[in-house]
Amino acid sequence: MSRVKQYQKGEFEEQINTLKKLGFTNDEALIYHVILVSKECTVGEISRSINFSRSKIYGVIDNLLSEGIVVEGSTHPKSYYPIDPREIAEKRLKEIEGAAQEAQSDLYKLYQSKKVDYLETLTVKDMEIFSQVVSMCGRAKSSIDVIASILPSEMPRNVCRAFSDASGRGVKVRLLFPNKETNLDLSRLEGLFEIRLSSHIPPAGVILIDETEFCVGGLDVPDSNNTLLGMWMNQPDLARLVGLIFNNIYESSEIYES
Repeated sequence: MSRVKQYQKGEFEEQINTLKKLGFTNDEALIYHVILVSKECTVGEISRSINFSRSKIYGVIDNLLSEGIVVEGSTHPKSYYPIDPREIAEKRLKEIEGAAQEAQSDLYKLYQSKKVDYLETLTVKDMEIFSQVVSMCGRAKSSIDVIASILPSEMPRNVCRAFSDASGRGVKVRLLFPNKETNLDLSRLEGLFEIRLSSHIPPAGVILIDETEFCVGGLDVPDSNNTLLGMWMNQPDLARLVGLIFNNIYESSEIYES
């Protein structure tokens, strides 16, 4: 395949992906794209362009007409015109903004209407650990204390974002990293954090939320690439003990300076 054809294919795929981001199904995106390129199109012309059956095209066209994405043109033969994609984007944006407002008001009231009874203990592994950490950060009200046996450059972006979001809500976030001979990459972390380094970091990572719930995790075999294992616990008595251990290590650690 020539470079020109490769570029055209890549450009076409990007355009289809953009339409999908605007809420189009794959079939809707393909059919609308044909009409958009042609400016006016019949069902027969669409069928020849993307090899869809006429019955399938008519079904998708009905959806596009009802959404105001295409309009009818001539009647003999019947043709269709595309609506300006900027108008479609603006309409979808207003719909999303409206839905976001409802989520922050009515739907959030439902979320708060009943207290969630969390399990006291839960065993997690691999990416489940990071999902649990993100969920915990979302529940944090006053403090998040982290013993990070994994450096920030190796942390998933959603975990870094969870720390940053919590910091933005006014939650006090303290991060404790191993004092290794390496440059810490904190570029994924944005917010107000207390960051320190220690030579006495345990091989397992710990995250403590409000001295109420905590999660401990590490490799099932130290110094290996095996499965990550962890345990989440919602037990305040044990959490306070974890808090004491964290504070002892934290107070004897060095303040990180970039």
